[in-house]
Amino acid sequence: MTQNNRPNRTQQPPQPDVIDLGKLLGLLLDGKWIIIFTTFVFAVIGVTYALLATPIYKADALVQVEQKTSGFPALSEGLGEMFAQESQASTEIEIIKSRMVLGKTVDKFNLTIVASPKYLPVIGKGLAQRMGEEAFIKVERFDIPDYALTGGYQITLDDPTMGAFSLTNSDDQLVLKGKVGELARSENGEFSLFVSQLVGKQGQEYGLGKRSKLDAIQWLNGSLSVSERGKQSGILSFGFEGENKAQIIDLLNDIANNYFLQNVDRNAAEAENSLEFLQEKLPEIKAELTANEDALNKYRQDNESVDLGLEAQSTLKVMVELEAQLNELTFKESELAQRFTKQHPAYVAVLEKRKTLELKSAALKVKLSNFQRLNVKYFA
Repeated sequence: MTQNNRPNRTQQPPQPDVIDLGKLLGLLLDGKWIIIFTTFVFAVIGVTYALLATPIYKADALVQVEQKTSGFPALSEGLGEMFAQESQASTEIEIIKSRMVLGKTVDKFNLTIVASPKYLPVIGKGLAQRMGEEAFIKVERFDIPDYALTGGYQITLDDPTMGAFSLTNSDDQLVLKGKVGELARSENGEFSLFVSQLVGKQGQEYGLGKRSKLDAIQWLNGSLSVSERGKQSGILSFGFEGENKAQIIDLLNDIANNYFLQNVDRNAAEAENSLEFLQEKLPEIKAELTANEDALNKYRQDNESVDLGLEAQSTLKVMVELEAQLNELTFKESELAQRFTKQHPAYVAVLEKRKTLELKSAALKVKLSNFQRLNVKYFA
C-alpha cells in the first residue's frame, strides 16, 4: 500500500493595495524639471494675461421708480392696490430698454458709426496702455452710398502732426484722404468722413464701419443691465459694461436721463389731457350741478327741510383737502423755479396740475355759496 504525503497549502488572504510613497516620490524627482518648467510657463502666461489683457469696466446707477398715476387720482388710487409693484418695475425695465429711450442715446453719441484702433489680439490694447501708446479715434460723420459695404473700412494715420489720414475699403483700395477736423469727401462725392479726434503714432490703423440704428440699440441692450434692487423696493439698479471707462459713464448717464425725461413728458401729456377733458366737461358739469341744486332746494322748500349741515360739512372737507394740495404745489413750484425755467416739462406739469385743482376748488366754492344762499333765504 502506497501512501502519498502531500504538503498542506494554506490559502493566503489577498493583500490590499498599498501606496508606495517612496516610489511616487521617485517618479516626481525624475520628472521635476518638466514639472518646474510647465508650472513656470503657465505662471508667466497667467501674469502676462492679467497685466496686459484689456480691462472691462462697469458703471452703476440707481433710479427710483416713480409711482404712476392717471389723470384721475381717485380712480388710480382705487385700482392701484390691485397690481403688484413688482409688475410696475418690470414694466419700467422694458421702457428703459425700449427703442424710445435707447434710440435717443444712439443718436446723441453717433453709435451707428463703429470706429476703434486696431491692436494685437487679447493683449494688444493692454500692452499699448502699459507703454503709453494707446490710440484713440472719434468719428462724427461717415456717409456711404447704398450699394457700398457697411464694414471693412480702415483708416491709416499718415501724419500725426498734421492730422492727415487715408481711408481704404476691404479690398485695400483708397477711398479718400483727409485731415482731422475737416470734412473729407471722395472724388465722386459718394463717400464723406469727418474725424474730430485722432490719436496715435504714424501708421496706426483704425477699423471703421456702419451699423443700423436697430443694431446699435441691440448693442446697447447687450451691455446694459437693469434689475430691481430688492423685492418691491421701487429702486432700479443700472449697470453698463465696456472697455472705454469714460464712454460707459456718459452712455449710462444719458440713458438714465432719457428715462427721467420720458417720465416727465408722459406726466405733462397726462396733465394736459386731463385739463382739456375738464375744460370740456366743466360747463356741462356746472349746468348739471346747478339744475340738481335747484331741484334739491325746491324739494327742501316744499318739504320745509333746511338740514344742509351734512352736505356743507362734506363740501368744506373737500375744499380743505384741495387747499392743502394747492399749498403743497406752491412749495414744489418754488423749488422747481430755482432749478428750471417755466418752459421745462416738470415746471409745466406742476402748473397744469395747479390749474386743475383751482378749477375744482372754484366749483366747490360755487356749491358752498348755493348752500349759504338757501339757508339765508329760508331764515329770511
